[in-house]
Amino acid sequence: MSLQALISRRQRALFDAWVRDPLVQVQVEHPEALGRLVFLDDFDDAIEAERAGRRSLKNVAIVRKPGNPDENASVWVRAGYGSYQKAWLGFVHQVYGIRATASDLAGYNIDHLLNKARSPGKAGFIRIEAINDAVNQAWGGLFERAASNPEFSANQTRFRRTMSWIIAAKLMDQPPPRGPDDHQGIARLVQFFNRNGLAADNPQRGLTQMLEFAYRFR
Repeated sequence: MSLQALISRRQRALFDAWVRDPLVQVQVEHPEALGRLVFLDDFDDAIEAERAGRRSLKNVAIVRKPGNPDENASVWVRAGYGSYQKAWLGFVHQVYGIRATASDLAGYNIDHLLNKARSPGKAGFIRIEAINDAVNQAWGGLFERAASNPEFSANQTRFRRTMSWIIAAKLMDQPPPRGPDDHQGIARLVQFFNRNGLAADNPQRGLTQMLEFAYRFR
């Protein structure tokens, strides 16, 4: 299996999990919380975070259970930890047995699903995944820069964060609209979510609220 195929499978697995349950976590306060919060549909308090190779659990944690690792394994890093690309590559080797290097990630960024600047004191543990480079940069320049404003109380106090419409769009290679008047771009995102089982959740409203917030503070 190629690394690109693995990335695509993991993206789809996480997106599908979010479609089933919008409370999918992207940040927690400590690795000890991962076993209780990651597997929402199959709660098991006995699941414990494990070390990623020789890396300290103070910086990197893997959480997994038996079954398909696309669905049942993930890697989390402390927001202030710098070697997160190496941590993700180590996770792929530890869980999938695939040896890969940074050069194999051409066209992708290893990304904090929640911008690390939104973690109080950069102390939370954030899930990392491989994201299309161009899409990641586009969303970063639009929404994440505004949402990371340290004056927002959530960025000062909230450690537990769940996936959002924006994170899901980025995960699934969907670029952002060009601006607040890009009705076609917004409609494209709405159609994407409608096609993928979320029509009943009113993606038009969810996206519009998040994008208006971002455009207001650009």
